[in-house]
Amino acid sequence: MGFIVGVIIVYQVLSTDVNAHMKEYATFKAMGYRNFYLLGVVFEEALILALLGFIPGSLLPLGLYQLTKKATNLPIAMTIARATTVFILTVIMCAISGAIATRKVQSADPADMF
Repeated sequence: MGFIVGVIIVYQVLSTDVNAHMKEYATFKAMGYRNFYLLGVVFEEALILALLGFIPGSLLPLGLYQLTKKATNLPIAMTIARATTVFILTVIMCAISGAIATRKVQSADPADMF
């Protein structure tokens, strides 16, 4: 469920940014840039969101793991494998959101923007 909610939130962020810069995307298309390049720009932004979200999002659980370990005496810890899995899922989540948000970039028509 958290994965789906994450996809929706990241999509909202990317969609808002794409709408705010639609004239710039249309200008790039008028200059001869292909859709593939513009899609790369949106995917790059999605990757940046994944990195910037993962870093603070991984620091809080480190403390929560320690707090839970002390409170329950259970042998739990944040492992490298677990952190790597979460990072890969975060990148996949942002890539899915980027793929959905790129539909608007592909529909940018330079003639309609000016």
